Amino acid sequence: MFRRKQKAIKKDIHGRPIIEEKKEKKKSKAVIPENQELKSIIAPIGITFNRINAVIGDNLARCYGVIRYPQFAEYGWLRRLTNIHGTVAAIHFTPLNTDEVLKSLNNNIRNYRIDANDGKKDELERQRAEQSIRNAEEAMRRIDQNGEVVGRMCFVLMPLAENEKSFDKICKNVENASSIANCKCRKLASEQKEGVKFVLPTYTEENNVHRQTGRMMPISSFVGGFPFASSGFNDHSGFYRGHDGLGGTVYLNSWYRGRDRTNSNYVIAGNAGVGKSATIKAMAIMERALGASIFFVDPEGEYKDLTLNLNGEWLNASGGNGKVINPLQVIGNTKYLSKDDEDGDEYDDDSETITNDLENHMKLLEVFLSLYLKEITQYQMALLKQEIEELYLKFDITWDTDVSKLKNTDFPLFKDLHQHLIDKSREAEERDNMGLSKEYADLALLLRDISIGSDSFLWGSYTTLEINADVVCVDTFGLNSRPDNIKSAQYFLLQNLAWQRATRSNKERSIIVYEEAHMIIDKDVPQPMKTLSQQERRARKYEAAIWVASQQVNDFVDPAIKQYGSAILNQPTYKLILGMDGQDLVDVARLYRLKEAERELVEQKTRGRALFMIGSRRLDLSIKIDDFKLSYFGDKGGR
Repeated sequence: MFRRKQKAIKKDIHGRPIIEEKKEKKKSKAVIPENQELKSIIAPIGITFNRINAVIGDNLARCYGVIRYPQFAEYGWLRRLTNIHGTVAAIHFTPLNTDEVLKSLNNNIRNYRIDANDGKKDELERQRAEQSIRNAEEAMRRIDQNGEVVGRMCFVLMPLAENEKSFDKICKNVENASSIANCKCRKLASEQKEGVKFVLPTYTEENNVHRQTGRMMPISSFVGGFPFASSGFNDHSGFYRGHDGLGGTVYLNSWYRGRDRTNSNYVIAGNAGVGKSATIKAMAIMERALGASIFFVDPEGEYKDLTLNLNGEWLNASGGNGKVINPLQVIGNTKYLSKDDEDGDEYDDDSETITNDLENHMKLLEVFLSLYLKEITQYQMALLKQEIEELYLKFDITWDTDVSKLKNTDFPLFKDLHQHLIDKSREAEERDNMGLSKEYADLALLLRDISIGSDSFLWGSYTTLEINADVVCVDTFGLNSRPDNIKSAQYFLLQNLAWQRATRSNKERSIIVYEEAHMIIDKDVPQPMKTLSQQERRARKYEAAIWVASQQVNDFVDPAIKQYGSAILNQPTYKLILGMDGQDLVDVARLYRLKEAERELVEQKTRGRALFMIGSRRLDLSIKIDDFKLSYFGDKGGR
């Protein structure tokens, strides 16, 4: 049997056991490093004041005093100034005695009336004096009758940065933001020390800055300015787009209707390489995730991979894989050409009187032939339309035919029209009408290429290009080496096919993306632009949206076609202006009345940064694209 060995007990000289105190183990304490940046801000090593700036610890600083405010301001006007990145904003609002305010307003009105009635004053000064009288009278009424509180408001902005480059940029942002808010701020020259004291929580009202920046203001204007509100934009639905210039997040639902947001159309403009295609792809991914159908008209072959990754259908509209459009096949859709019953919109052409499919298609066919046959005369066009109608009659297609019941093979082809014209030429020759025979022969010659020649691979056989899937990319990249008339004519046909599919039902959301939309522009044949403008106007009625993307904005505002081009760029609710310069920037600045700060933002051409217009609101948007979206993009465009 084993016995546990007992530990020997220590005893003192009297034989009593000694009780030993247990030694506590020393616990190792974690060393928390000092936050030098925070320490420098709270308790800077030193503060040095210069004439127009200060050095606070390791940071450069400068105090600006706001000395003038707008006469009229919208809700949230102060938010533009209090949310500038890299600044400290300090506002002191001190209520004033009502009797003194009314007395001051009385004196001001008296002085303004003297100025308004002074014959020596010019017209501008007189108008300003009259406006000041109206403003003072309104303020007096609100104070006296409504009991509104009026106070003295003092406002100082202090940019703060570690290096001179960042500091200069923030100072410039302060000056630009003040200008946009219709305020005037100035550097507190020789008063930087007083300005810093004003910003600190230990301020006193005896500060000289109070006397320089104090302005009388109703408390409703101060509170309505939402000085403590955060920046950003939030529809509480939709998806994340990025953040604005003040760091606020932007969540937008393009399908929202309200106030000045009347449609879901977009204009996306910018020079090559600034992120235009990447932005469109990122938006398309999220819209598809939310259930929208998307149809790309793609002249540059950039959207094939994205379409396939979204389980969509890629169609080569260059004729290379047998995908052909028969222009003589009647498109059974006249929705966008009918009169707008709700708004009473009327168009400036004869399209609003169209009542059947064939009549509509004859209009479309006339535009197509005008784009394809640039040199055709009006007489030749009239004669050709007459023979096309006769050809349709041979195929039992009349004005009353329901084309939705016909198959693709029930329609005539251009080779049928070509042979028909040759037969008509021979008949005229047999009747000794040599002039008419020559006219028919000339038309047959003009249509030879599209019937049996080099262009028949696009339009010379029965239609095999159909848009049925929920995500479709119609690719015309193979036509880039072809003449402009070929590209323009094909783009116009695709316009109508995409619209037919997008407006099939107003129960589902559909988006048509016109990439490189400047390709529709033809100064001699403006009808494609008119068609696009009409599509933008009526898309909302069918839960559809039109996205127009281009890097050649100046083409849309050319004097020859500005009537239609400006409408295309102005009608969309959402305008995403990425970096651009040169004449494009000049035209955009004039078209959208850009302020100097907005123009400078666009001119910087920073990739992924844009001026984003949401109705009447404008944001400095830094577009953010999540990594998972990049895997959908493919290796062409938007990388």
